[in-house]
Amino acid sequence: MKNFYIILVLLLSLDSYAQEAHILFNRVNMGVYNPAFTGTQGSFVSFNSRSQWTGIKDAPRTNYLLYYLPKKKNVHLGFTAQNDQVFIEDKTLVTIDYNYQIKISETQNIFLGLKGGGFYNHIDVTRLNRLTLANNPALAPVDSYFTPILGVGIQWQTPKYFLGLGIPSLFDNKRFIDNGSFITKANDKSFLYFSGGASFVLSEDFSLQPVLVYRSIKDSPDLFTTTIALEIQNQFTIGTGFSNNQNLAFFFSTKGIKGIELGYGYEIMNRGDKTAIQMGTHELMLRFKLAEKEESQIKEENGQRD
Repeated sequence: MKNFYIILVLLLSLDSYAQEAHILFNRVNMGVYNPAFTGTQGSFVSFNSRSQWTGIKDAPRTNYLLYYLPKKKNVHLGFTAQNDQVFIEDKTLVTIDYNYQIKISETQNIFLGLKGGGFYNHIDVTRLNRLTLANNPALAPVDSYFTPILGVGIQWQTPKYFLGLGIPSLFDNKRFIDNGSFITKANDKSFLYFSGGASFVLSEDFSLQPVLVYRSIKDSPDLFTTTIALEIQNQFTIGTGFSNNQNLAFFFSTKGIKGIELGYGYEIMNRGDKTAIQMGTHELMLRFKLAEKEESQIKEENGQRD
């Protein structure tokens, strides 16, 4: 346990490479990575909770809340809240997402998205297990901070395919304050996400839904994550996922009454190194599909008002 704490403290002095967790249920929650995905799957409220390294105290935990409003004309609006907790850090992010639809043809659309808001990172250095109470000048630059967020994205979508490119936050931000004794280089880095997915109808009761997410960040290895889901009778979904960091995952979801969807996933750190952390990751998803008016109904109501 002490070694775990030491590792986490060292991570705080480096660039924040791991500040964005990936999601197994990414097909309906892609707006976390790309604001141009906002509302393209309809109006809903979605909650995801992801707990890594089960059994280790203060291990990473991420919670997402997404709320997408019903479409108005060519505009989709959404709200995203995210909370990340790991050891002495507790980061809360809140954004408003705007997505504009450009109709290319009867079956093709381009979406242009903007994400604006900010996050607050609370860092509690008093929770560090120290060997002495003597003043440590190395901790002086470490303090809580607030950072504004501006993100952009674009997506091409058809009934069977989608391709997207998103940057949730355009700017690198310095994490800690320099003082006379120490100069820090730790930054919250800007991530770039490329995403793509498809839906293949196998029969009347079965469809296959692969999704690929590629994440790039400066001075850090690229991450590829792939999930493949089999949807059964538009009611149940079972799937698997894997990534180039050797993680392997399994998940399932089911749709209930009144537009409620519930899902669970489990991810394994499939590494051969005996010194690597082998504890698994649990992920829960709860989604409420909101009723939307058909465009013909909206036009009819507008005509009656006129």
